[in-house]
Amino acid sequence: MQLISSLKNPNASLTLMAIVALCLAMGCAQAAGPELGYVEGDVTLDGKPLDGAEVQFEPSDSRPSVAFTDENGHYVLKFTGSRDGATVGTHTVRILSARGSSGGEGDGPLVKARPELLPAKYHEKSTLTADVQSGNNTIDFDLQSK
Repeated sequence: MQLISSLKNPNASLTLMAIVALCLAMGCAQAAGPELGYVEGDVTLDGKPLDGAEVQFEPSDSRPSVAFTDENGHYVLKFTGSRDGATVGTHTVRILSARGSSGGEGDGPLVKARPELLPAKYHEKSTLTADVQSGNNTIDFDLQSK
């Protein structure tokens, strides 16, 4: 009864609406979806940075996360376009180095095509795994061409 009588007071009604709006906004501010761990690292091939490689983390029960290495072999995984990371848990990791040619238009550099440099044990028949924890993860891969 006290609540009903206090709602007749315009200031009390505005306060109550502000509290409800704040609670809804706080709940909506959290990203929807599974818990992610932030994942970055370096990929080397025979001790040298591997640029332009695709890095895939594939969990057994969720969507994969993907990244491309930069000129220093560094990657940062993306779960979606707006969320960095990978789901917490164990992943099969696939790393592919083959690429088609692209660019060369306007100021963009020409990127030449490259055949797959890596053995199948790193992609098609991957033996690579990674365990992603909550929080920040640095996971490096030192690959061998033979």
